[in-house]
Amino acid sequence: MERPDRPVTTQPEEGWPSSAVALQRQQRRAKRFIVRIALFVMAGPVCLALLAFLIFWLGSDSGWSLLGLPLIALAALVSLALPLLVPALFVLGAWALFRSYYKKPPAAPAAALVSSDTTSPLVAEVALLEALRGKLAIEARRRTLLFVPLGLAAALLLYWLMIGSSGSSKGSPFVALVIFLVIGGGGAWIWAVGVPGGRYRKAFKESLIPRLLAAHGELVHNLGAKPDLSRAVALGLLPAYDDLDADDGFTGRYRGRPITISEIAVTRKAGKSNQTLFQGLYVELGVSTPFRGTTILRDRDGQQPGNGLQRLRLEDLVFEEVYATWSSDQVEGRAVLTPAVMERLLVMADGQSFLPPLFLVSGDRMVFALPTIIPGALFEPPGLETHVAAQQLASLEADFARVFALVDAMIDMHVAVRAPHEALPISPTHPAGSPP
Repeated sequence: MERPDRPVTTQPEEGWPSSAVALQRQQRRAKRFIVRIALFVMAGPVCLALLAFLIFWLGSDSGWSLLGLPLIALAALVSLALPLLVPALFVLGAWALFRSYYKKPPAAPAAALVSSDTTSPLVAEVALLEALRGKLAIEARRRTLLFVPLGLAAALLLYWLMIGSSGSSKGSPFVALVIFLVIGGGGAWIWAVGVPGGRYRKAFKESLIPRLLAAHGELVHNLGAKPDLSRAVALGLLPAYDDLDADDGFTGRYRGRPITISEIAVTRKAGKSNQTLFQGLYVELGVSTPFRGTTILRDRDGQQPGNGLQRLRLEDLVFEEVYATWSSDQVEGRAVLTPAVMERLLVMADGQSFLPPLFLVSGDRMVFALPTIIPGALFEPPGLETHVAAQQLASLEADFARVFALVDAMIDMHVAVRAPHEALPISPTHPAGSPP
């Protein structure tokens, strides 16, 4: 069957644009908005107060000085409201986590679900997983009823010992109480549902992932295996990091090419906290016709790679809005990034809940790093207490469809760029819901 020119897309998250470029623009706007809000929070009351005193001083001999009173009142109101911002963020974060966990899937016709179950080659595994899911969901609810009240009680006791008994506090007692309750109750809830959820995730992946992988190629599932990022860091695709965490990974051969697919998070220590440098999907693909030089596509707002590469300016305005291109060979860089290839890169992640990929070609390797919108959501069974096993299998198949549609686009791009004489081998039969 002939492959489509563009990857098969899946339904994006509700309320999100389907275009990866639009998601990138939305994310940048959100960052600018957050910076402005932070500046207002830090400097707003002071600026309002200074402006009010300036009006008082300039209009001290006239009625204009009265205009400073509303500004003084507004500055006082903002100053009083700021302490409530911290507990509001704690409550909002807890509510978002709770709502995400208990969010039910869209209603589907029962007949369609039964048909999907009976025709699936994984019907036996799904039945066993559904029985296990039911038991662990009951266990999670029992643990929630037990541990959440204990967590809230422990939070109240700790609050009384640290603040209530002394009768003094450096800040607002109400703010401290809210924070204690959110941390105590939320932490207890995470512990209550996390243990049975972890057991189910392990059984789910061990039962289904190897079977689904067999339909895509000679691939092996490696949980927690860390890929070698030395080349990507040395050439400047990814920044230097202190810690690398890996979740699901796949290694082997796909469409006759060696491939490594890893879900990773790269962090760097920043004082007492960790700064996330990259979180998403890392794909390294071997190619049969090596490149002479090195060409890198990085986020436009990223730092210049410190490896002697030169900036490569391209004529596509949308491409230049998203990427900064660096290359050791300007001629090859332009030969690689033809208009058709630039379009492929911009649309490759459309509808897949990823931002446009970072991209590296060097020697016999093509590397793609796709920042994800929802960290840690790939290859995970959704909703232990809200999704039945058949729905979770459909979610896993959709994840594989996303990933291998992206890989198909990467391979097709290389064939178009560097090896047009290569014939596309017929891929193995894909499971239902995956691209042809």
